[in-house]
Amino acid sequence: MYRFFRNLFLFALPLILLGVSMEVLIRNIPNDYSYKRNYLDQYADEVEVLFLGSSHAYRDINPALIQENGFNAAYVSQSLYFDYRILQKYEGHWSHLRYIFVPISYFSLFYELKDGPEAWRVKNYSIYYSMATSPHISDYSEMLSNRLDINVQRIYSYYFSGEDPLTTSDLGWGGRALPDTVDLAEKGKIAAQRHTAASAALFDGNVAILKSMISFADAHNVQVVFYTPPAYGTYVENLDEAQLTRMLSTMTALDEAHSNVTYVDYLTSSLFDEEDFYDADHLNEEGALKFTLEMEKLIDIKK
Repeated sequence: MYRFFRNLFLFALPLILLGVSMEVLIRNIPNDYSYKRNYLDQYADEVEVLFLGSSHAYRDINPALIQENGFNAAYVSQSLYFDYRILQKYEGHWSHLRYIFVPISYFSLFYELKDGPEAWRVKNYSIYYSMATSPHISDYSEMLSNRLDINVQRIYSYYFSGEDPLTTSDLGWGGRALPDTVDLAEKGKIAAQRHTAASAALFDGNVAILKSMISFADAHNVQVVFYTPPAYGTYVENLDEAQLTRMLSTMTALDEAHSNVTYVDYLTSSLFDEEDFYDADHLNEEGALKFTLEMEKLIDIKK
């Protein structure tokens, strides 16, 4: 029996060493999550305007365009739970924070990253933000959370091909230029269907998170701006009316109930036309320019 386990260990040892080596190599590849964490580690005390949220903030708001010291800590598929965890992580370091901007999109109150189709992204908060966010051991390892071929490709692309994996700007913006061609009609329908919840099971939990954010902000003398970002007509016309109405009425009620909260609905804003959209629910660089300046106006109003 001893010989069996010894031989098994000797057989497995090279595989274990290979796996550990690949884990270390992958973790040392720059990525948008580690960039944002490192930025906040160094500069959270200097941030005056913090933008949180999903890709509807990551793509749509460029902090370089505002006068205040801002940072975009939003990211693709980031849910309200992780927005709040980022706020909590740097509690005690928001000494200059005055405004928190959070997008409340059609799906926001009915969605949680951990339960969604991109749940694989949870490991990025566990690993690169050092957050205890999951009971699953795979969410604390690159090797256990991705297929082997994906990990091999990432190592090859960075270490051998010299590709830059970062998509974020210095201040956290993930802007994109207009693609050569885009079918806004089809993309709007597909995105609306993808964002329509099968149930309202996550609604109460997300509203509770919003209230926690509001209380956090109030305790730190910070204003919270909730906003529904603009979307193209083909997206809006395919939304479920009941889900949309519940979201809008909830946000209006929070605005009315809290003195440090403002809610603004840009969903069908006439400020944006077809040339401003990357796809049916994200702005391109020109659209982001317009939208960021609208955010600046809200800051000016609150001063």
